[in-house]
Amino acid sequence: MRLNKNTLIDLVFVFFFLFNLLFNDYSDSHVLIPAVLLFFHVQKIWQFRNSAELEFLLVFSITFSIYWLLSVFLDVDIHYLASNIKNYHMAKAFAAQGLFLSCIFLILKGRAPCTIADYPRRNITAIFWFCILAMGLCLIGGISTAEGSILDQSYDFSVDKSSVLFEYVLLLIIFGYMSSGNSRTRKVVLIIASACFVLAPLYFSRRLPATMVLFAMLLLFWRPSGLKQVLAIFVAGFFALSLLALFRVGESGQSFVGILLNIGDQGAMRNNQGGSIYSAAVYMRLIEDGIFDFSFAIKSMASLLLSIFLPSSMVDEAAYINLAAVNYIPIPGNGGMPGVAFYVFGRVFGVVLAGLVIGRLLVLSRRSYMAAVYVTFIFFTFPRWMAYNVNIMFKAGILLMIGYLVIEFLTSSYRKSARLSSGSWEEEVIEAKA
Repeated sequence: MRLNKNTLIDLVFVFFFLFNLLFNDYSDSHVLIPAVLLFFHVQKIWQFRNSAELEFLLVFSITFSIYWLLSVFLDVDIHYLASNIKNYHMAKAFAAQGLFLSCIFLILKGRAPCTIADYPRRNITAIFWFCILAMGLCLIGGISTAEGSILDQSYDFSVDKSSVLFEYVLLLIIFGYMSSGNSRTRKVVLIIASACFVLAPLYFSRRLPATMVLFAMLLLFWRPSGLKQVLAIFVAGFFALSLLALFRVGESGQSFVGILLNIGDQGAMRNNQGGSIYSAAVYMRLIEDGIFDFSFAIKSMASLLLSIFLPSSMVDEAAYINLAAVNYIPIPGNGGMPGVAFYVFGRVFGVVLAGLVIGRLLVLSRRSYMAAVYVTFIFFTFPRWMAYNVNIMFKAGILLMIGYLVIEFLTSSYRKSARLSSGSWEEEVIEAKA
């Protein structure tokens, strides 16, 4: 490994978070560790200011440190259930998250990854229109199974099958984009079809699926250039979704700070970043209490692998650590940070391994189209795996790879006659970048 300035900085962050995760008693680190993590994000945001994908991910990720530090300095509980955990649980959660992220960027070595938007698109008519048709069916299915709407101004309806359809449509968007060629008509059709999966989920109060599809559209079709555009889009979207959340529960009259922090009548934050931070701290407490032990980690990982091919009703709830956690300590439905999830699965080794593997995939995306397909999916879905759970990286991610291999198999017979004539997508990219 070449020890240039950026690598040395990354190593300092890795060892800082690793030391605090292994040896710190966390008695006075509930401000220091999140503050260092905040500085880490600022340094990376500036370093990768020309990569829209990493900018969006980092700007979203930095909000967790900001929310926690604001809760400390404003003397506001991070969540209305925060009495169930201690500050040192928070500090340990931030240490795991920092180690996870710093391992990713250590492998990147300052080079931005690529997505399918950086590659030439194949002109495969049958696959493109199949994806559009499938998107239409998903839209019909999602609308017909959705419960409640934004007009109900309530949190009293549960997540249903529509949420899965609204999220997994991202696979079809990726396959459709890959197969759209240079046709302006197909581009417009795909944009319109994708926009339906922004508007419909928002109407049914599914902000997360709408946000992920919107990120997909931004990164595929418009790709903001520069940090200023990324920040402007993120701030505008963040504030709009905060207002939408308040409208959903029928509240008004709050201050600007109260709207952004989603502070309720109890003087504590509710289900925003505060909910994810609180949930991550709960997982740390359950590890401390011996509930999320080694046997649970094995069962959780095995159940997660089974959940890729089996419906949730046929899989042990250990596959979803939030469902397992709520049996012992109340948490706001879903939530957590990826570094903490991987800590549950494999402690420090799991966090480091996950960070290094994801970092390696980001590096490979620069020369492997298959890796770029998965990396694209990672960037589209980061609001889910960064703030809720990492299951989508495995469940939908494996289905994405299976779909990609099926497309490769179906198109292998006429690759030589394709518009961009070469043996594979990878070869086309090498020629395009030469």
